[in-house]
Amino acid sequence: MLFITLAVLGLFIGIFLCMGLYAITIIDFYALSKILIGFAIVGFLIPLKYYQKWFHFIKYEMIIFNIIGVAPLFTGLFLTINFLLASNPKTTTYKIEKLYYDHSRFMGVVLENNTFDDEPKIVGFPNITIREVAGKGFLKLTVAEGLFGFEVIKNRTLIK
Repeated sequence: MLFITLAVLGLFIGIFLCMGLYAITIIDFYALSKILIGFAIVGFLIPLKYYQKWFHFIKYEMIIFNIIGVAPLFTGLFLTINFLLASNPKTTTYKIEKLYYDHSRFMGVVLENNTFDDEPKIVGFPNITIREVAGKGFLKLTVAEGLFGFEVIKNRTLIK
């Protein structure tokens, strides 16, 4: 029962950390999946005898524990450390050329020279109204270099 509790706890903590930090880390889903799989493989490199000594696992319980518990937890901690130990913040102000909406109440901005056109985490503003954007013609963006090389959005505001 202990391993199931630890695995589920690791799963939920890891998923919540990943969901929260994925939105502010400039990383695509494919790279995040590779990191998740990498941590699962690292968990498999620990010999079964150590799992049996600590938790009295059999082989299948070790597989479940690594996939459900270890991989999401360490991926979430990886993104957390990348965010917390970010350095070299750079603040830049970009002119907003136009606004756009799609069908799911997702508003985005087009910046000068189509800067960050392929990064919806920077130019997209979900659940924002036109009233909150009215009269604001610039996007002030602070991006920092994370410890593991992934850039992190520290601040993103619309200004006049």
